[in-house]
Parts: sequence; structure tokens; C-alpha cells
Amino acid sequence: MLARFPRLGLAQLPTPLEPLKRLTAHLGGPTIWIKRDDMTGLGLGGNKLRKLDTVLAEAVAMKADT
Repeated sequence: MLARFPRLGLAQLPTPLEPLKRLTAHLGGPTIWIKRDDMTGLGLGGNKLRKLDTVLAEAVAMKADT
């Protein structure tokens, strides 16, 4: 479904999932995972860069110059 939205490829995707071993052990529960959207490749992280990637792709497609 998301493939229909063009992207410029600004972000390095997909970002990794990492287990939080110490927190999981501390809580004694099932493995807790974290999505590392801070590793998209630029100073912007997560949803901000993903949004910018699609907005700029749309602007380029429209030949926007301002």
C-alpha cells in the first residue's frame, strides 16, 4: 500500500530492530525490541525524515521550484 507513494531515498531503510536484553531480563518478561529509527542516516530521525522523503518526492514530481 505504501509503495504507491514515491520517495527520494533520503533515508537508509529499513532501520534495524534490536533486542533490549537488560530491560527484558530486568522485567523477566518476553523479549522487548526497539526500532532504531535514529539510524536513518541523517540528523533527522524517524517519521520526520520519512515524511520529508515523500513530500520532497512529490515536489520534484510537480517540478516545484519555490
